[in-house]
Amino acid sequence: MKSAAAIVATTIEASREKTFLHIVPIALASIFTGYGPLPSVTKTLNQTGPWDAAGRTRTVVFSDGSSARETLTSYEYPSRFAYRITEFTGVLRFLASEARGEWWFESVPGRSATSIRWRYEFISRSAILKPLVSLFTRSLWRGYMGKALRLSKAQVEG
Repeated sequence: MKSAAAIVATTIEASREKTFLHIVPIALASIFTGYGPLPSVTKTLNQTGPWDAAGRTRTVVFSDGSSARETLTSYEYPSRFAYRITEFTGVLRFLASEARGEWWFESVPGRSATSIRWRYEFISRSAILKPLVSLFTRSLWRGYMGKALRLSKAQVEG
């Protein structure tokens, strides 16, 4: 397999329903604010309806002028959603053919809290590139994810 994945997790002090309904359609520019050399998200364009059903698409635009197409591939309220990223126009287009993200939301027993797990996987363009894609994913991209998850948590709890 030519993929490399990173996973981050947290607990949010809010119900699973509230957490899911806030995070799934979240404004990407409010949580992807850049990380080291990785650009921030500046906006999304051409969204094909509310972000609440498999098949919806949008274009994600980054601060370096690059973009990518995001497609919601699964929406299972209030427990899980998944998406696929394709058509990278920046540097990633040389390394990865696509990326896949998936979020899981579980109620914390005895509390009004939600346990979240987020997995993100890049599919490398070739087996030769896999070690580089793996290093990028497990270090730099995982840090980017961690920052975005902390900002998401602050929004939901705020």
